[in-house]
Amino acid sequence: MYVPFNDLSRIHKPLVKDAFKVFEKIVNNSQFVLNEYIRQFEYDFAKFTGQKYSISCANGTDAIELILRSLNITHGHEVIIPTNSFVATAIAVSRVGATPIFVDNDEYYLMDTKSIKKKITKKTKAIIAVNLYGQMANLKILSKIAKENSIYLIEDAAQSHGAKNKNGKNVGDYSIAAAYSFYPGKNLGAWGDGGAVTTNNKVLAEKIAMLRVYGSKTKYEHKYQGFNSRLQPFQGYVLSKKLKELDNYNEQRSTIANKYNEAFVENKNVITPKTYENNKHVWHLYVLRVKNRNKVIDLAKDAGVETSIHYPIPIHRQKAYKQHSQHKTSFQNADSYSRNLISLPIFPNMKNSEVSKVIKTMTSILN
Repeated sequence: MYVPFNDLSRIHKPLVKDAFKVFEKIVNNSQFVLNEYIRQFEYDFAKFTGQKYSISCANGTDAIELILRSLNITHGHEVIIPTNSFVATAIAVSRVGATPIFVDNDEYYLMDTKSIKKKITKKTKAIIAVNLYGQMANLKILSKIAKENSIYLIEDAAQSHGAKNKNGKNVGDYSIAAAYSFYPGKNLGAWGDGGAVTTNNKVLAEKIAMLRVYGSKTKYEHKYQGFNSRLQPFQGYVLSKKLKELDNYNEQRSTIANKYNEAFVENKNVITPKTYENNKHVWHLYVLRVKNRNKVIDLAKDAGVETSIHYPIPIHRQKAYKQHSQHKTSFQNADSYSRNLISLPIFPNMKNSEVSKVIKTMTSILN
């Protein structure tokens, strides 16, 4: 038996027949830009996330950039972000002309709240909390820090669709806005690229809606220097259909994660992922820390189990940021963990036999 890292076909096949009919309708009606399917998805996603407004866009990186631009964050400003994240978080900051300021991650792989206060300067305009691997960052503390320093708290929610905490707080409740990605492999993924911003701020929502269309609300009238970042109509349909199953998909991920935790938690050669108290983790990724990672990956592959790495190089050490003042800075956790992290298969409609094989294979390798 071969166990893939992810198999999107299992959740997509049931949608194909009806989706192709919708695609044909879009073509026949020439509804190619911000049509009824986009409006419906934005309504559905706002309701799902418990936010007043949802504004779709072309991808998750644009979603972050749109938030930054709407807050007038630009040249001469600094934005604090975790270095243990996908590079898009930093790139969005760089694209608006601001400087990303990196901080370490904690034992949960999330932004280390203790590192932030030392990085706040007169130039600091925002903190971007990345809800990495499927759980919300320590947003209550981050929100307090942001308020005390009169700066914005933004969420990069690209990996946390449906994440909550047990106090009833949703992604977006603590921040000025949250940015989502609908890259195909996400918990809620499109059949292509896609993104969205959610917020409870009406003024911000209206500005973002204009910024994604060249800064315009009325044709040929441009209030802001925006750009083109529109979600394609067909993706609106696909995302609305898949959104109806997202809670079920997330529960399946949680069940798999619990099985992994039970299997590996006593293994002295493995460090299993931790969940913040009260967090409802949606397990976009299940990430272990192991020694001799490359050897483990090769042995797992030979045994028929595909794994992955998230992320092998902290952002501050990427060549893209070789001119950054923090490029050679040592971050105790991020630098250490990046050499040991390994992601196991976890996806909706994963078979029990596949989960068992992953556990049996990894146990054999790591004992």
